[in-house]
Amino acid sequence: MDISNLKKQARDISNNLRDLGSKKEQKYREKTRLDSALNKLIKEAVELKTQKRDYQKRISVLKNERNIQNKSVQEGLTKLKDLRSKYIRESRKPKFDVKRLKKDLENLNFDLETGTLSQKKEKELMKKINSIKTKLSDSDTSTKTDYNRIRRDTKKLKIASDKIHFKIQTEAKEISKIFDRLTEISNQISDIKNQRNLAKVILRGMKDQINIMNAKLGGVLSDMSKFSGAAAKTALDLFTPGKEKKIQIKAGEKLTKDDILKLQRKLMKK
Repeated sequence: MDISNLKKQARDISNNLRDLGSKKEQKYREKTRLDSALNKLIKEAVELKTQKRDYQKRISVLKNERNIQNKSVQEGLTKLKDLRSKYIRESRKPKFDVKRLKKDLENLNFDLETGTLSQKKEKELMKKINSIKTKLSDSDTSTKTDYNRIRRDTKKLKIASDKIHFKIQTEAKEISKIFDRLTEISNQISDIKNQRNLAKVILRGMKDQINIMNAKLGGVLSDMSKFSGAAAKTALDLFTPGKEKKIQIKAGEKLTKDDILKLQRKLMKK
């Protein structure tokens, strides 16, 4: 093969190497971009998982508080049920004028304490006083008071429980949003990993191709160096751009391995 054909082969291989090197650089930038996107998604996933744990802790505390409130509500409802039954029973008894009974009791007590009474009269007063006290104790006034008080307290407890339940629902919705986003991130991470693995495979393939082309170029340059000094020098001068120091080619002298590597690098720069 003459020097011209070798020179053409060297130029063709060098052009292919430049194209392949450019594609390799583009693919490497793509891999770098994928790595950056992957790291960003992983960081977001870690932060979201931390937020999810915080929400779960708050929900656990809120549920305990709600259970305490609900227990008190149930106790209040049980008391109201009992008081209602008691009130119904008392409402069926004869009605008394409570104010009048209290006034009579006051008068009887006054007579008992200030009057000069016989033993018989005193016993009669005591009997009347005890009778009035019994009637007052049977009055439904205290039952109604207790019923209304417990009813108000139970209602407040129920309102408090409902507010806690609303907070739990709000926190649960946030967890649901985080779960949806984590699912989305997981799919994106899987897709990016597939793209990145493909990019790695392609880069390895490009590296192998570049090594093969470099070996071919080295062989061509080695063959060029075997020609007579003048012919080889003429062909190899195309690899010595500008003001760079030229490799000295003597008649019949072969290029060393270092010379060939230098020429390859120069050829790649042209």
